[in-house]
Amino acid sequence: MKKEDVKEVILQILELQLDSQLRAIRCLQGKPEAEAAFPRRPGRRRQSLVDLSVQILTETRKPMHVNALVQRLQQRFGRMTDRDTLSSALAKKARQGILLHQSAPATFTLIDSKEGRHEKT
Repeated sequence: MKKEDVKEVILQILELQLDSQLRAIRCLQGKPEAEAAFPRRPGRRRQSLVDLSVQILTETRKPMHVNALVQRLQQRFGRMTDRDTLSSALAKKARQGILLHQSAPATFTLIDSKEGRHEKT
């Protein structure tokens, strides 16, 4: 066995041992199995794809096609998404008049940007 393989096996054993000990401690405390030891702090939520898209549109300050947004989301934030899913979510916000305007088919811009200024009638 290689030295790296031995190291990996030892680390896996230690991880299993610590996991078992943690479950035993939680059981003695009367906590349910699935309950986390440290709850997530408020305000630390993961940003939605719409939030990240708005951030990209804010930085570019020009209309972007949903394909370009999908590509930028993957490159910049490591977030993979389906083109249709993102387009649908952005179109919903645009129909509600929240943050976005659909300036062309599958193309979105911020409502308050100069190139995409949109007045409601």
